[in-house]
Amino acid sequence: MASEPTILAIDSGTQSVRASLMDPRGALLAKAQVPLRSPVSERPGWAEEDPEYYWDCLCQACLRLWEVEGVRKDSVAGVTLTGQRATVVNVGADGRPLRPAILWLDHRRTEGLPPVGGMWGMLFRLAGVKGTVDYLLAEAEVNWIRTHQPEVWKRTHKYLLLTGFLTHRLTGRYADSVGCQVGYLPFDYKRLKWAASWDWKWKGSRTRPPRWRPLPSAG
Repeated sequence: MASEPTILAIDSGTQSVRASLMDPRGALLAKAQVPLRSPVSERPGWAEEDPEYYWDCLCQACLRLWEVEGVRKDSVAGVTLTGQRATVVNVGADGRPLRPAILWLDHRRTEGLPPVGGMWGMLFRLAGVKGTVDYLLAEAEVNWIRTHQPEVWKRTHKYLLLTGFLTHRLTGRYADSVGCQVGYLPFDYKRLKWAASWDWKWKGSRTRPPRWRPLPSAG
C-alpha cells in the first residue's frame, strides 16, 4: 500500500454501508462493506430504522477496512460521506435520536392539512398548482411527525437528513452537503443555501429556518 495520503470514502446506502480507501487520483486501494437489514414496517407502506443502527454499521465498515492488509489509518488525510437521500432523523438537544428514522421509501401521508394561505396560497390557486403543493405537504414527513407525534416534535432540537446525523457523529457539527438536499426541502438550489425565511416551504411545514448551513459541495 502506498504511503501517500489517502481519502476515506463512506457511503451509507439503502442496502449496505461501504467504507473505501482511495488515493488522491481516485483509485480504489481497499474497501469493506456491511450489509443492512430490512427496515421496520409497522404498517403497510411504512419504512423506519433506528438511526443508531446506521452509525453502528458505519463503525463496523471502518473497522473492517482497517483490518485489510496494508491499510494504514494514519494515511487518511480526509473523509467524504454520502448516503441514502431523504431519510430524516429527529434529534434532541443531546444529539440523540428521538424516534426511528423515516426512510426515503416510506409512503405515509398526512391528510387534512390546512392549505398554504396568504399571498402564496393565492398565487398557487392562480397558477393552478394548489393540488401539487397540497400533495407535497401531505408527503412531507415533518408534517406527519408534527401531526401524529407532537411530543416528539416539541423535543426536536434538530431535524436532520441521515447524512447530517452521521456528519454530526463524525465531527460534532450540525452540517450537511448541498449535494444531499432534496427537492421538497426549503433549499435554494440556485444560491446553494437555505431558502429565504418567507419561502412557502417553511410556511407549509410550519418550521423555522435553521441556524446552521450545509457544507459546500466537494464537487
